[in-house]
Amino acid sequence: MDKMKDVSKLQEDWNNLLSSGHMTKKAMCDLVIPFRDKYGLTDGQALQVARNEISLSEINSLLE
Repeated sequence: MDKMKDVSKLQEDWNNLLSSGHMTKKAMCDLVIPFRDKYGLTDGQALQVARNEISLSEINSLLE
């Protein structure tokens, strides 16, 4: 269940960053790279998770 907490936190932080108007490449990398590395994802996969572009079942499959 910790995985889903991490996903929720990442998505919340992504939305906060987007809303803040301070979306820079550095800010995006600082947010997404630790999650990507923790779960062994590609950049694209981590961004899809952050942007909530894939279903929960797809996220579960990626994080297993």
